[in-house]
Amino acid sequence: MGAIKVPTNFNIELEFEIPEFYRRFFALLIDMILEYFYLRIAIEIYSSYVRNSDFTDDGTQHNLWAIGLLLFLPIMIYHVVLEITMNGQSIGKKLLGLRVVDEHGGKASISQFVIRWLLRLSDLWIVAILLFLASNPNFGNPETIFIIIFGLSFLITDIVLVVSSRKGQRIGDILAKTILISLRNKSNIEETVFQEVADSYVP
Repeated sequence: MGAIKVPTNFNIELEFEIPEFYRRFFALLIDMILEYFYLRIAIEIYSSYVRNSDFTDDGTQHNLWAIGLLLFLPIMIYHVVLEITMNGQSIGKKLLGLRVVDEHGGKASISQFVIRWLLRLSDLWIVAILLFLASNPNFGNPETIFIIIFGLSFLITDIVLVVSSRKGQRIGDILAKTILISLRNKSNIEETVFQEVADSYVP
């Protein structure tokens, strides 16, 4: 596990531990599992509404679209809402002891969380587009292959940045000027400025 030192205005360096990639991955996996189960429930609710709808009404299609959007909205705003309300943590991050903070070690602002979320949202759309194109009958045409390669390169760039950068930042973190830190620091009193000294010590 790497560590970074962040200078503060008080001329004191704060040291943060950068979590291992597998902990970030498992935190994301937990969040995705929760979103998946919610999505299954939302699909059941939507299907039930469709079965009981009267399609003779002209506004039914608009109602279905609006209900579908409302049911899908929690998945879209899951990360940004939880990170703002839970001090930089989603449920997965909380279980794995991770937190999003400002590059200077302070609490990230709402605008920083929104920037991270917008880039994460683009990741989700890229994955959705890739899955759609992969299931498309015209999968073999050059345009589809180019889009898939472009989308995969964006996602791979994110992974390479997390693994190789000193602060473990993805593209969204770099633009938002945030870092993901580990809260499970195993510190003791000897690592602070408070030291036991001999009786004969003269400062």
